[in-house]
Amino acid sequence: MRTFKCDIEKISDWHPRLFLEIHTVACVAVMRLYSETPAVFEVTCENIVSDWLGENEQFTLEVSWSKETEEKAERLRATIQAKPMVEMASSALAFVLTPHIVNLGQLDVTNYGDRADYRSLDAQSVLEISGTETPSELTRRHQEKVVQALENPFGFDAYIVVCAFSNTGHRIFFSYHRWEESQHAKPEN
Repeated sequence: MRTFKCDIEKISDWHPRLFLEIHTVACVAVMRLYSETPAVFEVTCENIVSDWLGENEQFTLEVSWSKETEEKAERLRATIQAKPMVEMASSALAFVLTPHIVNLGQLDVTNYGDRADYRSLDAQSVLEISGTETPSELTRRHQEKVVQALENPFGFDAYIVVCAFSNTGHRIFFSYHRWEESQHAKPEN
């Protein structure tokens, strides 16, 4: 199985247009609850076309962090509730996957209600991200996010990243879905 290794602090370099320090720190705050550096994620891919991934549908993601970021994470954990921190942590991991496994180009945050978190300015795709600390929710949450993202008002294809953090192992479900297929699945009136 292939392994992709990264320092979480690098996501700001990979997405220079976005302010990601809080996502980086949140990611460390959540990962640190369950593991030392590097945190290891089992990543399962569905319909992902990637030169790096090739024919593989799974790979291992190793995410490391600095002592300085860990110190900030301790303060952030005392500042922000767990649920939004898990969502920000999941976004940080999606920002690792998107330039390296699938390059969506420059991302722009969507408006509230647009059914996805980000849209690509370079490809006709949206990116929907979610996270949980309950691994048994991963599959259900992923299915919900697919439906939600394919209802985006742009008529764009959707990439979904759902992360599960836990003592029993971290997992990520990363998938791609064509917008046209969602239109064929809708019942006619």
